[in-house]
Parts: sequence; C-alpha cells; structure tokens
Amino acid sequence: MISLSAISVVQRQRGDGSAPPPPTGSVTLASFSADRAIFDSGAGIGQAQATIPLSGTGTAGEVVQARAVSLDDGGATTTAWADVATADAGGAWSGTITAPRSASWFRPEVRLRSQPGVAAQGAARFGVGHVIAIWGQSGPDRILSSFYDNSTPPTVADPEAVQIFHGAAVTPQRHHITDAQPMTAAAAAMAETLIAARPGEKFAVIFHTVPGTDPRALVNDADGSRDWAADKALHDFATADGQQVGLAAMAWFASPGNLGADYGEALFPLFSAKRTDGTPVAFPATISYGSGQSYAADHWFGELYDYSHTRWVPYGPPRYDITADMRDATHILGGGQDFRLADKQSARESWRAMLAVPDATMFLPLGLEPLTYVNGIDDGAGGWADNAHPNGNSPDGTQALARLTVHAILQSAGLTSWMVPEFDQCLWEPTGAWVEVWSSAGPITTTRLARSETALGATLPHWTEVMGFQINGLPAETTQIVNGRARILPNSGVFSYADAIQFGEGGSTGMIAHPDDFFAETWKNLPIVDLGLAGLDGAPVRPLADASVLANTLPAPAQPFKTSASGPYFLNPANVPAGTSAITYAAKVKFAALPGATSILFAQASTGFDVELTSFGHLRLTIEDGTGAKMLSAHVVSLGLATGVWYEFVVSADQIAQVARVKINGTLVATVPFTGTSNGVFQSSRALSFLARNNGLLQFEGDVEYLRAWHSATQTGAVPGTVPDKEILGPASVCNADAWKLGADAT
Repeated sequence: MISLSAISVVQRQRGDGSAPPPPTGSVTLASFSADRAIFDSGAGIGQAQATIPLSGTGTAGEVVQARAVSLDDGGATTTAWADVATADAGGAWSGTITAPRSASWFRPEVRLRSQPGVAAQGAARFGVGHVIAIWGQSGPDRILSSFYDNSTPPTVADPEAVQIFHGAAVTPQRHHITDAQPMTAAAAAMAETLIAARPGEKFAVIFHTVPGTDPRALVNDADGSRDWAADKALHDFATADGQQVGLAAMAWFASPGNLGADYGEALFPLFSAKRTDGTPVAFPATISYGSGQSYAADHWFGELYDYSHTRWVPYGPPRYDITADMRDATHILGGGQDFRLADKQSARESWRAMLAVPDATMFLPLGLEPLTYVNGIDDGAGGWADNAHPNGNSPDGTQALARLTVHAILQSAGLTSWMVPEFDQCLWEPTGAWVEVWSSAGPITTTRLARSETALGATLPHWTEVMGFQINGLPAETTQIVNGRARILPNSGVFSYADAIQFGEGGSTGMIAHPDDFFAETWKNLPIVDLGLAGLDGAPVRPLADASVLANTLPAPAQPFKTSASGPYFLNPANVPAGTSAITYAAKVKFAALPGATSILFAQASTGFDVELTSFGHLRLTIEDGTGAKMLSAHVVSLGLATGVWYEFVVSADQIAQVARVKINGTLVATVPFTGTSNGVFQSSRALSFLARNNGLLQFEGDVEYLRAWHSATQTGAVPGTVPDKEILGPASVCNADAWKLGADAT
C-alpha cells in the first residue's frame, strides 16, 4: 500500500521577530513498500550507485527537487539536491535520484525548488547495495529449509546487512538474517560470508528455488510442476519499489542435467531470446534442440530482467555423488555406463560452450563450481541416504554449499579479486615417472591436509592423497601433493606417450566406492587452493581441466621405415629458394652394411650440397656456391661409423660464414672452413633430395627414423629452433605418401 509522508515546513523569523507568512506550496513523497528496501548498485555492469524511483504530489507546475539523506555516517554520503520532476496539472510528479553504494541507510527527501522550505522526507529507509537472484531447485532451496536444518548457525556480524526473499512456490516473504532470527544455519552462513567478503554492504537475496523442478517446466504454462506466475510474483514482491536485480545466478543441473550435451542449445533461448546460432526466438515458442527434441516455452528471463542492468552469474554445476559402486567416474562396476553422471559431465561441458556463444553477453565469467561439501547423510543402518542433497546436519554440508555459492557469485561479478583455481599448468616427467599439474591461482592442497586430519589410508586402491584424477579413464591410485602441485604416479610401470590424464569427470567427486567413500569423507581429498575465502579451507579446483593443458608431451616411439636399393628417395619438386645462404640437414639412420662406394644421405641435385656415406664409414661433403664454384670438394670427415647402430646426423653449411659443421649424436665433430670464397648463396636452380641424387643414383639402403632440412643454420651446428622446411617421418605408409617420394616403396 502506498502512503504519503507528512508535509514538513521550515519557517524562519524575520528580522523584526515576526514569523514569515506560511508557504503557499505543498509537496508529498510516497513511501516505499517497506522499511530498509535495498536497491542494486550495478556491480555486474561496473557501477557503484543505484537509481531510486520517487513519486508524490505537489503544487502544479512546481519543480520538485530530491536527495538521499544518509543516516548512519553523519551525512557523509548524502547526495546533492537535484531537480527530478515538475508536478503536473493534477499535482502528481515522479522522478529518480541516484545514490552511492554505502554502508549507511538513507531516507529520501524532496522539496519545491522555488520554496525550499516546503519539504517532505520519506518514513521508510532504503539502502544501496546488491540485489541477487538465485535460481534452481532443491539444492539451493535446502539453504532455506528449516526441516533439514540441524547444525548450529554461525554468528551474523551485521544484523542489517542481508535480507532473503523467498516463496517461489508459496506466499513471498522477506527475512532479515540476524543472530536472533538466522532463518537457518545455512542462511546465516550465507549472510556471514557476504558480510565478511563485503563488510558494510547490504544484500537482498531472492531465492527462486523450488524442489524437483526444471527450467523447461518453469517457462511452460501448461506444466504445473513449476509456475512462472509464482516466480514472477516473488520477483515483483522483491522489486516492489522499482528495484532492479543486479545479479541473477544459476547452477541448475539436477533435473535439466539429463539434457547432457544439449544443455546449452536447449536453454540458451531462455536467457537471450536467441538460439545459439543467433536466430531470434519470439515467445511463446517451441524450443527445438538435439536430435528432434523440443519443449514449449511461454516465457523467457528477459521478461523479468533488463539486460542493460542485470547480468547472469553462471556457476556450477555442483557435485553429483555416486549411487552405486563404480568402475570409474562414468561407468558402474561391471562396465555399464552411468548415464546420469555421464550426462552431468556433458552438461558441464555444454554449459561452458554456451557461455562462449557471441550472443551470451548477459553472462559474467564462469564462477567456481561447488564441489567441496557433503551430500547425503548416514542412514544409521550402514548405508548413505539422500545423497542428491547437501547435508543439513554438518557445517560441511548445506552451510558449505551456501558459502561456495556466495563466493561464486561475488567473484564472477568482480566483487572479490581472486581467480578461480584451475589446473592450467602441467608437466610430464620425461622418463614417464610422474605427471604434475598445478594452478596459477596458488598452491594445491586438500581440505584434509588444511585441517591436519589423518590420511585416508590404503583400504581401497583409489584412496589417495588427492582424488578426482583418472589415468586413461580409470581412477588414479597414487596422487600426492609435492611443492604445491598434484603429482600423479602411474598405476603401474611408467607413463608412455599414449597415456592420458583426466580430472573431475562424471559428477566431479572422485568417488567410486558406495557407501565407503561417503563414510571416508573422500570429498576432503579433492584439490583446493587456499585463497583466504571466508568460511572455506580453500576454493575447489575447477573440474574438467582443458585437455590441451593436460596433453601428453612424452615422445611417441619412433616408427622407422626401411629403404632398399631401388628406393625410396625424396626429391623436392621445387628448387632451393633464391637468396638461400644456409642449409641444415638432419637425419637419424641405421645401416646394416656400408655401401660399396658411396650412398647419398642428402644432396642438392648433384654436388650443390651433398652429404655422402662412404664405404669406410665416413661422411663426404661437397658444397658449391651460387655460381657453381666448389667451396668444399669431396671433403671427408673421418668417423668410422659402425653398422647396426643408430646415428643422428646434423650437417650444415653457411655460405656467408663460409663454414660447414657436422654433429653426430649431439656432439660437434667437425667444423670445416670453405676452401673457396663464396658468393654468399646456394644455387637456386637445383632442388634438395634425400637418400639419393635427383636421378635416383647412389641410393641409401638402411633404416630411417627421420629426415629434415632447414633453409638456415646456427653458429653452433645445432638444428635451428624453427619448424623444419621439410620433414619426413615413418612409418612406411606415411613416407610412401609423401609428395617428394620417388622410387620403390619403403617397408
């Protein structure tokens, strides 16, 4: 109900001591619907002030001025008088003022510009802080559930800081979170965390949460399981005085998680009124997705939120715990797929992909994903019950979920400055002994280590210091913290080039033993980073690390190919580029017998830049400059190479430095100055060839692992640091398909 505040008139005595005549004007100010209304200050769009709608009556034609009077800071944040409206012929006026984000409560005040003594002040106070909406189903709804509330509330330091609006399925209500009336322990934990992270600021949190519901039901008027009108009624109740929601947050995956890989495609229109390809959607609409699936949507979130002000905080998904013994993160024991957990993983990936869509401009950066809390309760009979919901009996359950939710929202909105931990660094130890992963956010630890609790022990193979990792799709059995990094050891033997590491697959819990992992509290072994966050031992590391970060860097085993007397050899169809002043050759070869005379390793046509293997196991170099003049003529580098041994050759020639260099197995064995004066370049009328001359003569016979060439050289004789201009590798099927290949096929 709208009420009008009384007219306040200020009179001053004249110089003769008599009172001035009473003012002829009047002004009134409509009161807010309730005391301590909170207006959003625009943190999501980088602002720190709110627009406050005001209205009332006044003398027709008079200009009305307004300001916000701060009540708790000695007037320090009181705003200046500003013209806001002119009363119309009927005396009505309306306008807005702006007020800064402040720890103080304000009262609105108005006056007539022409008669400043004619003024009125609102009876109800207002604050400027943050208006946050949280959408979902039973997970976040448990934060407000008194039925499941069996833990001790933490202390709420500021009894006027946090208000919670709720009642998306019943009558909307507002609740001030205080020590005397904490609502629930988890609500108090949420308030405590907000206050600790942003001391002195004010929060209105709107819970659009109804257990057992799906966003597809929310927007479908024909689906009675979730009523859009009821959520709108809650929204309207919480914004009755013209407030705007600044941050709308969602980690809604329990029911819609069955969308799996179609999650983003199916739900993006509800945020944007567009499909992921940018096609506009007019509501009511039929939203199609996947392979012919669809649902009816009568509404979208743009009906509630103005995206010039409101931003979505995408966070989650949260953890999803196992319901049976598992072989790995997405397969039950015995090998069958756990479709629920596989879908949750796919939905997580789809959610992230959706946020990268060009039209996803209403979203802030992805927040943390709540993983480090307890789901379910001991059923008292050796089992674990209600593992789809946070535990209301422990501060590590619903209270922890509430804290994680707060930190996700504030960090995404830029109201806190820490970075979400993720595994963005990885090292594969060269011998395959271990793999280390770590985060730029800070040193890796676990809740168990942070609390100095007893280690899990070795009762089950997957119980290890850090959980959640898999090796080739199976749980890693030994993962340790070493100098702030997670070090994963092979389950057997050593790692090879073909191995892969995964983290956080399935429900992102690392659990496979039911109910053993629940009783062992294996959630405490998930990796975290201690960032000093209020109420938390650390922030959980984001699951599903980027595959490119975890990519195996161990070298693949060589796949040599074998040549015969008739081939293959390799000839560039194009000549050496004009102006080429240096060339480097590299090869790894083995031969069963030395040639009868010589055989070619590398050549430039005939004698341009030739490297020959002699019958005595030496190398013979012939180099010409761009005029065809000999710089080295059949120069022998005595090596005495043996048969049946792999050799790595690097042979380079530099026409400007006028020197050739030869390295064998990493050792520089010869530096040979030119015997002539070079014109500084190689001949551009001749092509490079490998393993024979350009006419197929002097064919090399043996095993070859690689052949490489660069149109450059180093001063040390090492290969250049750039990508080779040409590279030929095995196996035989690959080199036989090379465009340079001539002669018989390799085997």
